Amino acid sequence: MIEIYGLPQALTGSETITIHQMQNGQLSLCTMPLSALSAILSGTSTAWASGLPTISPSTRGVVWNNNGVVSISN
Repeated sequence: MIEIYGLPQALTGSETITIHQMQNGQLSLCTMPLSALSAILSGTSTAWASGLPTISPSTRGVVWNNNGVVSISN
């Protein structure tokens, strides 16, 4: 599992994220709100969040479903 680094917090979906990707040897950056990425990954943000673990992971920086709020473990 890829770890996400950041301070423990509840996420609202309006946070901006940037994805770094190499395409044809060139660095490509894509910045969007977390809610937009969520919709892309699953079609609906509810389905994506419901697929996350519902118990806080023991590892720091892991995304989890904190009673319906996407959170980052501490």
